[in-house]
Order: sequence, then structure tokens, then C-alpha cells
Amino acid sequence: MQPIQALFQLASKTKSTIKRKALLNQLKLIQTIFSNEQLSITDLSQHVRLSFPTLNPLVLDLVNQEILDAGEKGESIGGRKPVLYQLNDKAFQVLCVEVDRFSVSISVLGNNGKVITPQITYSLEIAKEANKMEDLVDVIQQYLSQYKNLENITGIGISMPGLVNFRDSSNRTFYVGGENICEYIEEKFGKFTTVLNDVKSITMSEMVLGTVGDKKNALVILMDWGIGLGMVVDGSVYMGNDGYSGEMGHMVFVEDGDLCYCGKKGCLETIASGVFLVNQAKNDIRNGMSTLLTQFEDLKHLSPQNIIEVALAGDQYAIDLISELGENLGKAISYLIQILNPESVVLSGKFAKAGELITIPIQRSLNSNTMGALRKSCKIELSTLKESSLAIGLFRYTFEKYFERQLTNLA
Repeated sequence: MQPIQALFQLASKTKSTIKRKALLNQLKLIQTIFSNEQLSITDLSQHVRLSFPTLNPLVLDLVNQEILDAGEKGESIGGRKPVLYQLNDKAFQVLCVEVDRFSVSISVLGNNGKVITPQITYSLEIAKEANKMEDLVDVIQQYLSQYKNLENITGIGISMPGLVNFRDSSNRTFYVGGENICEYIEEKFGKFTTVLNDVKSITMSEMVLGTVGDKKNALVILMDWGIGLGMVVDGSVYMGNDGYSGEMGHMVFVEDGDLCYCGKKGCLETIASGVFLVNQAKNDIRNGMSTLLTQFEDLKHLSPQNIIEVALAGDQYAIDLISELGENLGKAISYLIQILNPESVVLSGKFAKAGELITIPIQRSLNSNTMGALRKSCKIELSTLKESSLAIGLFRYTFEKYFERQLTNLA
């Protein structure tokens, strides 16, 4: 059992009022340090409003339990530099399950973004039937059978595309049928579980380690097979009433356009997404288009990454295709800038690798469709996150929700 889990269990069983209060103070300390990443004993005292004589033994006990580490020393105006405390990398571990349209990537993360076990990607097409959840369970079991570390995991965090309802943990786009995904996974593995829309997970990652950083108002556009939007409003990820905010890919953009998989015609995703890019390339190649993409023998498995790769290699057809996508996406982004007035729009996901091939047509479209004052105060930026960093937002969300539930149970 992980030490933080043990601390919660001890707090729930302790009958001594004094001991229980000390344990609750320790849990508050852990939560505060997690939120701030690193704190000195002085700063910690101010945050939790405990005196040094009360606070110091609690902190030292957490260090002895290997929940806290005495990290590098902070800045000081004369005198000895203060010790900075942070959570031990292995004090809280999350099995991060990142579900994509056609694959699932799984890894175990610890505090401070530490990768405990490496990420493995499995082929799995996300289903629209609730009973297909068993396929996802099989993939998770396959990963765990290789690393055999379930006993060290405190929780399971799942990110996935679609309309993920944070109130009842359902997905109204995939695995439909009202199934509570968290309850289902918790029953299978006996671990606390969260589920979160993939764009919101990545937006949280961008805030912790990426380009968004400490910006108060920003947009994160996740570009992959689909198009998703994460909104940072006043320094927090905006969820919407049910968790459905940011479905920009399903704004109707073309009058009587192509049928989208959501059931509507002319959605943005039909003219500006990985699905559009691949479908257009397949049709053009079948009609004799000259392109380096013909080197891929099996067009059935053509991916957006393949098109980006040949575009970066100089293939004019692929460059033009991405440019067309960028023009359409830029027009959609211009609407968002007009309404939300962000200071930054971060392009994340696999399309970020296209660099200027995607940013230039987007900027060109913004120049034509956005008011000057709004356009000039907003930067179009590429994500700097590595693939291994994308799950950090999911980890943090799982940690926060775990504490929220456990503290509610102790109340």
C-alpha cells in the first residue's frame, strides 16, 4: 500500500482526537505541497497557518515515512538557504491510460512527473458500445501483467476523446449507454479511478510543464484525428456545466457539408482534422495524385503523422493539404479569439510537429478574419511538451480528485 493511502486509512481508524487532528494536518500539508510543487517550512507555515513548533515534527515525520523529500535549497536574502520540501516521486503513483481514437498508451507516473514504468502503446479502436469497455480492461491487464505493479498504484487515470461527463463519469460519444466508467474500472481493479476528456488533460499538462505555463487566459487546440479545445480562463481549466466544453470540432462550419461521425453535416472536423487529411489523401491517391504518400503500400493504415512526415520532407501535395487545413482551422480560431480574447493559442498534439507548415496558414487566416487589436494581443504558439509529458495533467487531476474523495469521506 502506498504511504499516502496508509495515512488516509490511519486517519479513518484513529479514535484519538489529538492524533486524528495531527494526521489531518499532515494530509493538508501533502495537498498544499503538491499544489505548489516545492515549499520551504516558512512558506508552508503561512499556507496552512500552523506554527513552526506544530508544523516541524509533522513535516519530519512525513520525511521519515518517505512521503516528503527535503529537496534543493531555495533563495535567501542573507543567512542560510531554506530547505524546500516536495513530494517523494513514489509516494503517489497513477496508472495513466491515454485513450486515442485508434490506440491506447499506458504508463505509470509518480509525483513531480516522474515516469515509474515506461509508456507502451497498444492498438485499440475506441468503441461506441458500452460493452466494449472490456477491450480496454484487457489492454490495461496486458500492461499490468508485464510490470506487475498494481500494488504500488494508488489510482487509475483515464483520458479519452468525446463528451466525458465529469459528474457521472460517462462518455456520451464513445462507450455510450450511461455506463459509469470510473465505477466499472474500479470494480475490475480495486483502485480509485478518474476519467477526463483528453483535451482537458493535455491543457492541464500545458499549464504544468508546457507553453501555457502561468498564463491566465489561453486556448489549447489539440490537433490529432479530431480537433479539440481546452480553455484556460482566469488560470483554471474551464470544464463547462457537465464537462462538455471545448467541442469546437463539432461546430457546423460548412452549410450542408460532409457527414460527420457525430451525425451532423459540415462540422469543422470534416474540413480541418486528421480524419479529413487522411480521407482526402486516400481519395486523391486513388485518383492518381502524384505524392510521396504512395510509398505507403497499405493506405488503410495511413495516418496524419505520415502526411506530416512527407510534408516536412518537401512533398508539395502534403504541404498544400496541410495548408488548406490550416486556413480552415485559422478561421475557426478567429471566432474563438473574437469571443474569448485569449493571450495565447497553443497548438498541441501531433500536428504541432508540422511547425510553420501549419502555423503560417493559420496566421494568414487570422490576419483576414480577426480584428487587429484582438489579433495583436494573442500569440499563436506551438506546444513544447514531449510525448512522455502529456500524462502529467491526468496524473495531477487524479491526485486532486483522490484527495477530494478521501477528505470528504473523513469529514
